[in-house]
Amino acid sequence: MFHSSAGRRRGAVLARASALAVAALLVAGAVRANDSAAELDAGGLVLVRDADIALLSEDLRVGLDRIAVDYVFRNRAAQPKRVRVAFPLPAVDGATLSFSPLSLPFEDRANFVGFTVTVDGAEIRPDLEERAYLGEREVTEVLKRHRLPLNPLRRDELEKAVKALAPETRRALIADGLLPEADGPDGALWRLDAKFHWEQVFPPGRDLAVSHAYVPVKGFHLLDMREAGSREYRARYCLDEAGLRGVKRLSERMRTPDKLVYAAVVPYIVTTARNWAGRIGRFTLTVDKGRPETLVSFCRKGVTKTGPTTFRWEATDYAPDDDLRVLFLSADPAAVGIK
Repeated sequence: MFHSSAGRRRGAVLARASALAVAALLVAGAVRANDSAAELDAGGLVLVRDADIALLSEDLRVGLDRIAVDYVFRNRAAQPKRVRVAFPLPAVDGATLSFSPLSLPFEDRANFVGFTVTVDGAEIRPDLEERAYLGEREVTEVLKRHRLPLNPLRRDELEKAVKALAPETRRALIADGLLPEADGPDGALWRLDAKFHWEQVFPPGRDLAVSHAYVPVKGFHLLDMREAGSREYRARYCLDEAGLRGVKRLSERMRTPDKLVYAAVVPYIVTTARNWAGRIGRFTLTVDKGRPETLVSFCRKGVTKTGPTTFRWEATDYAPDDDLRVLFLSADPAAVGIK
């Protein structure tokens, strides 16, 4: 499904995408030059499965700079239910992402997506659990002992912490697989798994409204017509013939010899809703592409255009069976968040 309407930071992002592609080969295997740097999936709330708590409605709004979700729950039991609710942050795998051009919305915070949540209109402060792993082995305490950040994409903090290590400590961490070889690229090889969580009481027999919002971690790439026309790319973003024509128009507007189009991807995990009892009574997806001239494509059939930049998809008695990736395309890098 496809929809269209007819600096310094930007330079740093694109230069990093080119310069670090070679470094990425050392840890992630061969990549194409115009592949997406990274896409970190995040999604909705999850809970310990409870057969009495139903999700009556979910209103999901996806944009380049903000994802917001409004839920309405109903506890069908005759007594209150106390359930632990969680919002998993997207996993950050340093083995592949440390050498990518990907950047976090809030690199200096544990809450690197700016997650907020309200219950019946009142803001709450959930707990945050952060754990670091090397494969299946937990290395949280090792990193804390050496004052290394658990999040491998806190690049400035990581660089300072690694420089402060004694030479023998750094050699030991390299031997342990946590840091790259001393003569290789800087970075971290562990993975951060983190989630916000809180205990929520669901009163019996009435609706409970829960809302949350956060800034997505966007994946950026440069797109040419050959890649756009490939079977894999078209299937991933449901790019149809009208979409290809739109990409061609953007490409022809580019003044650079390679005619590469700026692209951003916002992923969202919809299938977490399966944790709730039964199907979603009513599900609404709204995608806002930000500017009328930006092109957008995502895999949903029967989408309605509701404004110059907005599109809506609705379903009832809905059981999500696939996640969402929204592709934004523009001839203007600022339109897709490259500033």
